[in-house]
Amino acid sequence: MHLTRSLLLAACCLLLAVPFTSVTAQEDVFFPTTEWRVSSPEAQGMDSAELANFFVTFSQDEFNLDSLLVLRNGVIVAEAYAPPFEQTMKHEMWSASKSVMSALIGILLRDGLLESVDTPVLSLFPNMTFQNVDANKEAMTVRHLLTMTSGLSCDMYFPGGDPGDAMFTSENWLQFALDLPMGSTPGTEFHYCNANTYILSAIVTELTGKSAGDFAAEQLFMPLGITDSFWETSPQGIAVGAAGLHLTTRDMAKIGYLYLNGGLWDGVQIIPADYVAASLTAQVDPGWPDTAYSYQWWNMISPGTYAALGRGGQYIVLVPAKDLVIVATGTIPESLRAYIHGYPLNYAASGLTAAEGALPENAAALSQLENQIAQITTPATVAAVPLPAIAAQINGQTFGLLTPLTLPAAGVMNAHQAAATPAALRFDFLDETQANLTFISSTGETWTLPIGLNGRDLVMEDSPVGPLGSQGRWHTDTEFSIWMDYIGDGQAVRWDITFLPGGIETFSTNLVADSVGVSAGVLMQ
Repeated sequence: MHLTRSLLLAACCLLLAVPFTSVTAQEDVFFPTTEWRVSSPEAQGMDSAELANFFVTFSQDEFNLDSLLVLRNGVIVAEAYAPPFEQTMKHEMWSASKSVMSALIGILLRDGLLESVDTPVLSLFPNMTFQNVDANKEAMTVRHLLTMTSGLSCDMYFPGGDPGDAMFTSENWLQFALDLPMGSTPGTEFHYCNANTYILSAIVTELTGKSAGDFAAEQLFMPLGITDSFWETSPQGIAVGAAGLHLTTRDMAKIGYLYLNGGLWDGVQIIPADYVAASLTAQVDPGWPDTAYSYQWWNMISPGTYAALGRGGQYIVLVPAKDLVIVATGTIPESLRAYIHGYPLNYAASGLTAAEGALPENAAALSQLENQIAQITTPATVAAVPLPAIAAQINGQTFGLLTPLTLPAAGVMNAHQAAATPAALRFDFLDETQANLTFISSTGETWTLPIGLNGRDLVMEDSPVGPLGSQGRWHTDTEFSIWMDYIGDGQAVRWDITFLPGGIETFSTNLVADSVGVSAGVLMQ
């Protein structure tokens, strides 16, 4: 897809109108390297009542919110964490990781380790040989990888699936990615492909001798005061790049604030300013409404915002004209994310009040905001209801599944590996507030998941598929649902179970991938 003339003109106008540095002089800017400042919204020129409505909108049930943070002038004016997720926990950023990978390419340029974004990709791997080499593949540059215009034959949105995603199960990810056939001339078509970003990660490793996670920890995270990070790696020890970076919500905000200040952090140019500007300038038309794509950042044309975004609702939204950063994490179905969250979040962020000076304090509005945040952080307990008679009948009983159900595991790496596939289930309803569900493998191994029955998640930190928060609810005397929240991972699973005489029917729904598993079980004597 070519960048249209009208989109380019609109993007350039916004670029001229919106500075990429903070709205105040650098010497007056606060950088939260070692500590965070928290203030009322009004002290930072924002409206508490307006923010209260903002938090109401983006904490609706369908968003499955984990966290929401608003940063103005480098100061936190509002933040909320929905249990079981907590402020100190890291969150899987999924494809928002791509924007951080882009930052590392800028640092390679800063240090002279990479000469130019126009360097041919194949030349950076002199010890490798490649399949499907032609003039197009030889012309593929780092810039093409950054803008998802590499020409490689891969695209997450190809009908029938992305051939590039076979990389995740291949013996050598880099070899697979660079061996992909060419589908178009580099620089001419946008195709969103995880292999592009993995190759960028491999370039970091090739030029530094370090994984992108280690390189980021030293050259990017440490100057920002980010001390708790994790980047999943391929079997070859190369960071996934396209996903797999885990940061806290506040540390995600630091990444956004660095870009808001043109790559300059407390007097130190972490990322070259011209590279940051290019990273946020419209480079290509991705085919999405009112949107351009830049160097692994999304450029939202009308609202004048820029976003790192990831599966399940992971966002870092920049509003340069208002010195504003919004971070959101959660678990939203992919089929709905862009249109019920992504676009509304960007448009709403751009519409927030952000005066140059402080506003008069407004105790009533601040109380409204604090009450809304409290509803997110401390949700009301649902009154316990008597268990149906069938709960006592099935206590301790085991049901063998005629078709094993697959339970996905946390993390991008585990998503492409065998996950838990229970062959049998055992239910125990302890009282009106808790049930236990025991998963039994075909070899007899077991693990037991606690389930809250009063509207609160019960947490299992060390389940075989990752940390889980789970709650359940009876709909009728024979129909029971379980929600499993993968804490800090952007995934969730719902199991709907119908108890029948001598058996069960189960429907397992991955709430992000929109995939469904169906099975039946029979009572085991």
